[in-house]
Amino acid sequence: MVGTLDEGKIVDYFRNKSVLITGATGFLGKIMVEKILRVQPDVKRIYLPVRAADAAAARRRVETEVRAWLPVHQSC
Repeated sequence: MVGTLDEGKIVDYFRNKSVLITGATGFLGKIMVEKILRVQPDVKRIYLPVRAADAAAARRRVETEVRAWLPVHQSC
């Protein structure tokens, strides 16, 4: 059927690909990151550009705002 969503094709498409997610510290961005990590285990890399004063502040922001939403922290 035309227009149907085939989950297998989506998983295959993202296999070994890099993904850029803007707005990852926002509500929808956090959900998107969690969904990709849960459903797309073979994604090569996820890039999360984050506004911050420096790299250390950006890392802290991702850890406090994004990583806290993830059900299993050790996989990050």
